[in-house]
Amino acid sequence: MLRGGGVAFGPKPRDFSTKLPRKVIQMGMRVALSARAKEHNLRIVESLDWPGTKTQDMARRLDELGWDHKTLFVTGKDVVPSGLKRSTENLHKINATTAQQVGVYDFVKWPRVVLDIEAVQWFEHHLSKMKPDLRNRAPTV
Repeated sequence: MLRGGGVAFGPKPRDFSTKLPRKVIQMGMRVALSARAKEHNLRIVESLDWPGTKTQDMARRLDELGWDHKTLFVTGKDVVPSGLKRSTENLHKINATTAQQVGVYDFVKWPRVVLDIEAVQWFEHHLSKMKPDLRNRAPTV
């Protein structure tokens, strides 16, 4: 039927990718955060609400703090504050993201990580090994 013959069972596109288990990803996050803390490159600030939107002001402030421009800002809110997002968009070696979106690669890639209090609480809640186990509790009488 086909000129030159045909292929009986030709190749079909398939996805052979595998997904890491949740506990392995959490362990990687704990190790990455611990590594940044041991290197003294993990900073915690009270809030990441940046008052202005000027990139120049952000660059000047980072120079005053002595942080070279390789910094990742992580907030525990659902979205990055608009002032911080707008002032860091044009700085190539600065990124701002949320705790829900950040991955292990981000902690390894960025030499300095700045977390706000809400991000610290989010990581404590989601990466803690000590979860309340309701099945092994003593029965109440």
